Amino acid sequence: MQKNKAFSIIELLVVIAIIGVIAFFAYPAIQNWIADRNVKKEMNSIVEYIEEKKSLVASGKYPIIAIRWAIKNGKNEVWHMTQEEFTAQMKVPAPGWTYRNQSNTGQKSYLNHYKMAPGSLDNSDTSNWVRQSTGLYEWSNDVWHWMNGNMVISKDALINPGANHFTVLDENGAQQDVAFMVCSKSNTSNHYDGSGSGPKCNNSSNAENRYVLQMDRSLNVNFFKYNSKTSRWIKVR
Repeated sequence: MQKNKAFSIIELLVVIAIIGVIAFFAYPAIQNWIADRNVKKEMNSIVEYIEEKKSLVASGKYPIIAIRWAIKNGKNEVWHMTQEEFTAQMKVPAPGWTYRNQSNTGQKSYLNHYKMAPGSLDNSDTSNWVRQSTGLYEWSNDVWHWMNGNMVISKDALINPGANHFTVLDENGAQQDVAFMVCSKSNTSNHYDGSGSGPKCNNSSNAENRYVLQMDRSLNVNFFKYNSKTSRWIKVR
């Protein structure tokens, strides 16, 4: 007599139960992997965006570009300086208004003397900047950002980018100056308004799925990923 090789109901229930147990324990890891992938994708997009702005400056389209890394209506803010304005700023002696007619700059503009852009680009009384309405970076809905700050891109890095605002410890225990942090919304909350759930997206939490971006004096861009097991930041790029 031929044996019935079909699964019994009990066997099917056992298989379903096993699959359920595996899924139960695997789901958090899968969810964490997806969250990390989304933040890493955002970081790569940001680096690509910065490289595009660097190309515009290197090509001579703009002598200098300033990016404000903040989230305003889902985007950042960008300014540039015209070639005519930049030439006036670099001229020595520069127009008196560019250094408030003070004697401590050797008649150089503040921009040329200090090699730093002003903090407020819309309201500067020593340099003129043009706010851009296009070419803005659009943040994804998967991430938070911290902290707000400017990043200045000039040809041959003549002007200090002024991009780095806080420090983290890398995998070798060395301090790295970094510009801003990007976190997953899945396990952190917004530093600024407290929306979301979990620890705030900033440098005082121990949350995973956090990345930081760095721009050095020569405009080289790197980013690091937080390792919660070692409490160190691992260089990714």
